[in-house]
Amino acid sequence: MPRPTLMRIAVPKDFDFVRAVCSYGYFLLAPNLWRPETLSLLRVFDPAEGGLEGERLSTEIDQPGGRGAPVRVRCDRPLAAAERAFVRRALARMLRVEDDLARWRRLNPAAKRRGFGRLFRSPTLFEDMVKTITSCNVGWTSTIRMNELLVELVGEGAFPTAERLARWTPARLQKRCRVGYRAKRIIGLARRFDRGEVDPVWFESPQRSTDELREAILALDGFGPYAAANVLQTLGHYDHLPIDTETYRHYCHMTGRSRPANDKELDPLIEARYARFGPYPFLAYWFELWRDYERRHGDAWTWEPRTTGRSFTASKLK
Repeated sequence: MPRPTLMRIAVPKDFDFVRAVCSYGYFLLAPNLWRPETLSLLRVFDPAEGGLEGERLSTEIDQPGGRGAPVRVRCDRPLAAAERAFVRRALARMLRVEDDLARWRRLNPAAKRRGFGRLFRSPTLFEDMVKTITSCNVGWTSTIRMNELLVELVGEGAFPTAERLARWTPARLQKRCRVGYRAKRIIGLARRFDRGEVDPVWFESPQRSTDELREAILALDGFGPYAAANVLQTLGHYDHLPIDTETYRHYCHMTGRSRPANDKELDPLIEARYARFGPYPFLAYWFELWRDYERRHGDAWTWEPRTTGRSFTASKLK
């Protein structure tokens, strides 16, 4: 029987694993599985995500020493050196280990006290973009189910790579994974990644400005202002708010304002509410929204994925 691999990843002294993971809804989407009883994250990786060959690997990630201690990664099989490097890169991106939060925390002392600022994301830009598509114009439980089916039927346990998805037709994806009209957009995106027309290196470069990134994202089929704002924050650009029906609900809940017949009337008021946190209005909005969720349901790291984790619907959050 193959021996598992144990790895440890050094993190900044203020890094808190449970807060870094349980900070954004993607931690509740397959192939991520949060275990509140052990404060650990289970995740299956496909080495092909990193351009490698090899079998899928199952991992369990935690931080047994608490804040500032190394993150521990237990893999279900021996890893070659290149695979170890791939896992380290993937987790560093997911957990935003290298993010500098000093300026954000000066602007928002409440977030500093809470240790909030690293929003959980995926190991690849492609996965973040697909998950953004699956979260648009649909209830949260449907988003969860779409990602479960993508992982199960296309990725065979891991999140499907662009190469794998590019081999599917939109009709087949729509039928098997219940993604509706999103099938054409997901397959189109996968094929553009697979052909190299969308270059993650270009998007991830620190040389890119928010404006040029936003323009490039909006040029992709299926990405409007809400989706672009979400993808931008996964790239570390927090300038734009992801205004949708949940934003309107939250704003009216927090301010006591009655919801107008035309939600768009609230847009300038919402923008003004978070403008003082520039260049981090997205983080300021998300901190306020996430804390409201936690006031209702308890700290996010206590959420059981199949019960509390599925409960974020408008009808339950009025």
